[in-house]
Order: sequence, then C-alpha cells, then structure tokens
Amino acid sequence: MHNCTAEIPHAAATCNETWPTQPPSTEFSQGVLVLLAFLMVLLCLVTILGNMLVILAFMMDRNLRHRSNYFFLNLAVSDFAVGVLCMPLYIPYSLTRKWHLGRGICKLWLVMDYFFCTASVSNIALISYDCFLPVTKAVSNRAQQGITSNPAIKMVAIWLFAFLLYCPAILFWEFFLEGRRKTRSKRSWMRDVSSHCMKLDLVFSRRLN
Repeated sequence: MHNCTAEIPHAAATCNETWPTQPPSTEFSQGVLVLLAFLMVLLCLVTILGNMLVILAFMMDRNLRHRSNYFFLNLAVSDFAVGVLCMPLYIPYSLTRKWHLGRGICKLWLVMDYFFCTASVSNIALISYDCFLPVTKAVSNRAQQGITSNPAIKMVAIWLFAFLLYCPAILFWEFFLEGRRKTRSKRSWMRDVSSHCMKLDLVFSRRLN
C-alpha cells in the first residue's frame, strides 16, 4: 500500500541533524502544511487500521485460512509495519525537509523503510505468481507436492530476501568505508548508502524488464 523507496535518496541525504544550514521548506503556506499533515496522518491511520482488520479477520475466521490467503496475510503484516514504523517517522521530515531525530534513528528508519517496503512489493509479486500458476499450469500445479509448496517457506523466504537485499548495506556500509568516512561528512555517508540502494534498485528493475 505504501512504497517510499523512490523518495528515500533525498530523505537519506538530509535526515542527519548535522545539516543546520538548510532551513525548513517555505514552499507552502502554514495552512497548506496543516492540510498536508492532516492528510498524511489520515493516510497513515487508514494504512494501519485497514491492514489490522485484514490480520484480525484472518485470525478469527478459520474459513479464510487457505493456502493463497496466507500470502495476503504476509502482505498485510508488511504494510501494517510500514504504517506503524515507517510513515510516522517520515511525515515530519516530508513537511519540514529536515531530520530532527538524530543519526541513530535515521539509520534505523532507513533499515525499516527499505525492509518493510521491499517485503510488501515482494509479497505482491508472490501473490501474482501464485495466481498465475493455476491459470497457466493448472494440472502440474495441482500435482505438485513437497516442501516447496508449503506457504510458510515462501513467506519466510520473502522476509529473508527483503532483509538481505538492502539492510546489510545500510547497517555495515560505514565500516566498509571507514578510512574514507573519516575525511567526509556524515551527510556524505548517508548519500553513499542511498546511492548503493538505488543501484540495486536499477539492477533488479532491468532484470525484471
């Protein structure tokens, strides 16, 4: 439901509190900022409540516990995490164009945002693939047996893939560049992380196309 990966590069470059020279954006009037804040909070609440209802429905109604529906549950969990952990931290920055929560929270937010958004997109791809197989290969799909048909395996694989794709680079990038980072600003470090993540985005986009 929410994917802010496209907005991360600019956010990553400015989310450090050590950039005091850039004033908050005066692009909008105070009234427009209040309206935008209201709409963003409303979108955040809709994201949280909507996915919470999906999770509760799955837990309370046993008739919904079919194999394919587990993938929708996985999608709801990832989108719920985006609404609870990612969107609230991004709203103040998107309005003021300045990060106020410190370097540590900025790094944690980058990890959560890439992790949960990637998991959400991957779950959508898995749902599409799961619907594609019965249509194109109905007989062989029904006859398929074994551990690979277990939805839990695929659900865990989605989360593992989402974590390994971006999170190690964000968490350990500064250690790989420790020598260079001593002579560069913290802002440059955040740009390095963002640049690496964007390169991975381009690689996977080209392969999918």
